[in-house]
Amino acid sequence: MDGDNSLDYPQGEVRHHHKFYLATGDVLFQVEKALFKIHRHFLAQYSPVLEGLFELPSEQNTPFVREEQPISIQGDSYRGWEALLALFYRENHVEAQMIPWDDAIALIPIAHKYCMQALEISTLKRIKTEMRRPEASKEKFVDVIRISKLLDLFSLFFEAASRLADRADKLSYEDAQKIGLFAFYVITGFSSRVCQACRELNIPRVCSGCKKLSRPIGLYNIEIPADWRI
Repeated sequence: MDGDNSLDYPQGEVRHHHKFYLATGDVLFQVEKALFKIHRHFLAQYSPVLEGLFELPSEQNTPFVREEQPISIQGDSYRGWEALLALFYRENHVEAQMIPWDDAIALIPIAHKYCMQALEISTLKRIKTEMRRPEASKEKFVDVIRISKLLDLFSLFFEAASRLADRADKLSYEDAQKIGLFAFYVITGFSSRVCQACRELNIPRVCSGCKKLSRPIGLYNIEIPADWRI
């Protein structure tokens, strides 16, 4: 089971995770091709959903550590679990914790799915702060749009879409595939409302013709479909 040493866990054989397979762990589960063996105390402490998932059967008095029959978790990414477990098993417990962007994006779906409300709120705050920085990249806005659809947060979606429309660099075909048809429609709609002079100066929402972009969503004449997250 450990023959493949690749860290690309969506591929290859099922194998021990290189970092989060702990000898003293009392719960064993599989996400994609990665086997995680950790302490369920952390999961039970932060998530009532996981507390129930990893609850021991009443007729047994031994932990879930059977190598031949790990708990299989479907629909999650191993990157999300890596980001989550990195918070619990920090190498430096003194240094202030700042979740890297990629970890925050991977972590949000896990925190949301398993009702880790405090963790979801703090991670979402981190994402919003980073998105609002002047130097935020196009890729970060694309990430936020994807996350806002997952969390059903239209206000976050709307903010990210409008900020993305302000940028001079255009969306690629791959970007459009990631954010979906409605998001692409909204962004192109925003862009068309910016006058040519402001667009050339890369300073939209300045002239009188562009000020309407600062109005509430109801004045954009954009119909919000029920399936806007698709």
